[in-house]
Amino acid sequence: MRAQVAVIFDDAGGSLEDLEEILAIGRPVTVAVLPGLRYSKEVAGRARAAGLDVFLHLPIEPDDSSKRLGPGGITSAMNDEEIAAAVRADLATVPGAIGVNNHMGSSGTTDERVMRAVLQVVKEHGLIFVDSVTSDRSVAVSVAEEMGIPTGRRHVFLDNADEPAAIRAQLRRLIAVARRRGVAIGIGHAQRLTPAVLKEMLTEFDRQDIQLVPVSALVK
Repeated sequence: MRAQVAVIFDDAGGSLEDLEEILAIGRPVTVAVLPGLRYSKEVAGRARAAGLDVFLHLPIEPDDSSKRLGPGGITSAMNDEEIAAAVRADLATVPGAIGVNNHMGSSGTTDERVMRAVLQVVKEHGLIFVDSVTSDRSVAVSVAEEMGIPTGRRHVFLDNADEPAAIRAQLRRLIAVARRRGVAIGIGHAQRLTPAVLKEMLTEFDRQDIQLVPVSALVK
């Protein structure tokens, strides 16, 4: 069986131009849309119309309180009902989302109560969940699995350095993980150089017989 790779592009929804770069890849990548931004609904609709998986990129509390969560964020100060209401409202701004992954979340994903409240809504809507793994102490996957939610986790961040050579190196690392494991999930960002670099590297993926698939194909 061919090794399979899924690439999620986070932070979509603020720009239509960024979406065009992603659509130009011409392969079934996944678009993770932040809630409540100017173009969140339009980006989600266009990505779905192009046959791509669309996720809600859910802002969850980070360790660094100086980082701005943006609209629709989830914090540990919220009670379970407030968290559930916020997740439902966020989903309404990303129509057609089939899954959720976390934006930031280095604090919130380590809090079992917070994640259980988030994931209850994920389960209610029949969605899948991917842990972006912004903390090695995250309990998100274990809680999701316990709740019977199809779930996966990020293996490689692609563009911590937004520079073509660095992104190419990370994409090759993603290929190596897929060869070793059979499957791998990489996360990049819609507004960075990653879509263009991935498009340039498609021949390398094909030459190494690596199949790009929707993330929904890898989440069990």
